Amino acid sequence: MRVRLVPAILRRLRKIGLHIEPFYTVLEGSTEKEQMLLNARFRFGFIAEEEFDALADFEQSEPRGTLRRWLAEGKRCYAVWDGERLIANMWCDFKEFSYGPNYRRLKSNEVYLFAAYSHPDYRGQSLAPTMRLRCYEALSEMGLSRFYSYTEFFNAAARRFKEKLGARNEELRLHVCLFERWSRTITLRHYGEGLTASPSRSGHSQNPA
Repeated sequence: MRVRLVPAILRRLRKIGLHIEPFYTVLEGSTEKEQMLLNARFRFGFIAEEEFDALADFEQSEPRGTLRRWLAEGKRCYAVWDGERLIANMWCDFKEFSYGPNYRRLKSNEVYLFAAYSHPDYRGQSLAPTMRLRCYEALSEMGLSRFYSYTEFFNAAARRFKEKLGARNEELRLHVCLFERWSRTITLRHYGEGLTASPSRSGHSQNPA
């Protein structure tokens, strides 16, 4: 069976109630990378309160109420502006690795990066990698030193993107959910330590990203 057929099979299984999802936990920002050259008019920084309406208009996947809740919970949104136009953003969670299958509380020096998006008009201009590198710098200035994310196993483009930024996979994990009533995430591999198969938790997934 060719590997490229596996995602299609997993999608079919999901339709009948069996959700199987392999993914990597990723440690980002572990090496120094040269900054990309971007248009001088681009501005980087965390979203301010007065910029919330622009953020709500820009977001493609989350309703206004969810964005307000995230900010109230202490999450922050790092963004890129072209003049007055918001063109890219990424969210930072300082309390939880809130991706359900890998949920855990974060330590004081850790942050979880999620929900990155760049406007299609600006793709091909090194916007996404530069946003991430600038965000690493901003987070480091806040005293944070470990930047986490996850990558779906079959998302080769996302894996290559993070590798180019010096990220490294820490674990390969597998999440299995049956009829949304039972779930478990197991660790298949700790990189540099060999294969394992130790269950991490069971029950419903919680706090999905």
